[in-house]
Amino acid sequence: MAGVTSERHTDILNGYKAGESRFREWAKSALGDIRLVSWSWGRLSMRWEIDDRFIMPDGVMFGGHVAAVADHVAGLVTMSVLADNRERFRTSRLETNFFRPIMQPFATIEARVLNASRNLIHAEADFLNAEGKLAVRIAAVQVRRPLASAEG
Repeated sequence: MAGVTSERHTDILNGYKAGESRFREWAKSALGDIRLVSWSWGRLSMRWEIDDRFIMPDGVMFGGHVAAVADHVAGLVTMSVLADNRERFRTSRLETNFFRPIMQPFATIEARVLNASRNLIHAEADFLNAEGKLAVRIAAVQVRRPLASAEG
């Protein structure tokens, strides 16, 4: 499975990687310092520097926060397979499976699109702890929305 990423979505992902995207700024303030390390069609790698704002008293990341980050990551990897600048999508299903806690100092994230059909995009991502062990695996289904206007 390979394809072309639209100019708009390429610009969004490259801007995110460069730290110059409104999506990156929003994520940094709302979710934490999540950096896009690399991306290609249907794949991306990220590094999440975990700060004190999201850690519970026992030193573990709150699971609901991990799920919010998972939704964000699923959205970014989904963008990588959109071929038309006007394409949009929304999450219809997000499953988060926890194997180990997410803790400081960081986690790495490897995301991939498993299938992109006319109406649905299936993605998954692995969150690895600082020791490189699988901590969380997520699965998401994104629903493609009707094409927006060229200005949107």
